[in-house]
Amino acid sequence: MFKKLINYRRDEKLIRQFFYDLPKTTQTRGRVLQFVGISSMFLTPVEILIYHLLKQKGFEVDYLVYDESIPIFETVTHKTTDPATAPRRNWRVGKSRLKAGSVSYFNIPLSDQAKKIVDSLEDLDAILKFVFEGVEFGNIVQGTLCRYYQANSFGADAETVSRKMLLTSLSNYFCVQQRQAKYNYEFMMFSHGINITWQPVADFCRSQAVPFVCYDRAKIKEHGNFNLNQSSADWSFDSAWIRFQDRTLTDEEKRLADDYLSARELQEGDVFAFNTSKRASNLANEKTRLGIPLEKKCVTFFSNLIWDAANVSRDIAFTSFLECMTQSIEYFRDRTDVQILIRPHPAETLIGTKAGYWNLILEHFGPSLPDNVSVISADDNVNSFTVIDMTQVGVVNTSTVGLEMAIMGKQALLVAETHYRNKGFTNDITSPQHFFETIENSLEKPMLTDQQQELAKKYFYMMMFLYQKHLPVRYENDVFQGYSAASFGELSETEPLLQVISDLTDGHSDDFVRWPPPPTQ
Repeated sequence: MFKKLINYRRDEKLIRQFFYDLPKTTQTRGRVLQFVGISSMFLTPVEILIYHLLKQKGFEVDYLVYDESIPIFETVTHKTTDPATAPRRNWRVGKSRLKAGSVSYFNIPLSDQAKKIVDSLEDLDAILKFVFEGVEFGNIVQGTLCRYYQANSFGADAETVSRKMLLTSLSNYFCVQQRQAKYNYEFMMFSHGINITWQPVADFCRSQAVPFVCYDRAKIKEHGNFNLNQSSADWSFDSAWIRFQDRTLTDEEKRLADDYLSARELQEGDVFAFNTSKRASNLANEKTRLGIPLEKKCVTFFSNLIWDAANVSRDIAFTSFLECMTQSIEYFRDRTDVQILIRPHPAETLIGTKAGYWNLILEHFGPSLPDNVSVISADDNVNSFTVIDMTQVGVVNTSTVGLEMAIMGKQALLVAETHYRNKGFTNDITSPQHFFETIENSLEKPMLTDQQQELAKKYFYMMMFLYQKHLPVRYENDVFQGYSAASFGELSETEPLLQVISDLTDGHSDDFVRWPPPPTQ
């Protein structure tokens, strides 16, 4: 606790120094809403910077945050120490950072109307089915409950927790609804666009055709992703893909993509490093260790965290990834040429989960589980690229591993909605029948064409180097270390975040993806 206090005080000092001598601003344009919600988070220094960048553009900016009166928000989980006091602790730190950053903020009020609605609902089932003005608040609460319990099943206190979540969610909705009626905002900005804090705001914006931008920390350290009119959990940049579909990678761009793909073997530059061991040099030994017969073709199922709200409601071919796996195990039960490999996401161990896919499969099959099914334990630190190497066909829900497989020339079957679906280098499954037909064809022809591999590498380059934006902030082990310049006035105009704000406020882009023209030959 003492170390955290020191870090908070240092954060305040760094923020205060950076924004000490701000240029004076004059409102020459409209009014925008920065719906921050949780006042102190990883991206708070970036949100304070966005606030001042918008003001420099001539906008009146309403910066909205929770105070201690809010009952719960989505970073509070069943593991949180004293969940009831978490909002108060967060607000104590948040308001100090906002003061240091010279931010004039407004608090999000707890709505009396929301309280009446919550009190009128009889039980948990009624809460999870609740819809108001077309917004499926019950689904929003259910997704956040999965995050709270780190499982798709809930604890005995689920009704109490869900009432708090619905109260928060409705209060956000009514706050934005009332402010939009009063101020008619030009656009809104907020994090994520999912869960109880931000999804009601995103849904309101969609219903009223109010432009909005969602942002979040990206895969690469000190980078963020920015989406116009879509949640930040959705990494789609389809308009840019269409815009640059005839563009080929230069030799330098290919080198950058290859170098970063190699770095991802140990995820050296990524925010979360799930690969903690090197790629195996002796594949036969590794397959033997995992119980995979060398002569068999390997079909690998790459799962996501079952409770991750970013993956909720994206199923297409099956009702769930679990159903996809269980049906596949039954389909290949008597096959002597195929081994089914289950690869739980390493985050099950590193981040945590109360519901792992392997346990669910064991519960489903019990002693009747076929011998041609192998599993990689969630705490087995086998490298993901080793798993790809031993795989003939991969089945993917929403993980990036399907893109990496395509770059390596291997068949990836996508059974859910993910951003690189329908780009020409994956098998985009639409039904169980389509799935099993495609998996058989892929086992006969497991390698992609050179053209498909090139497409995959181009998409990988755009995702890593164009879609993700470097942020003018410095972190070390997730601890804020300051901004990339000595003061606000010294920020370079070439900073990607400044370009995002310019594109947004000047209406130059619908996806913020810029690709400089190739050098003249």
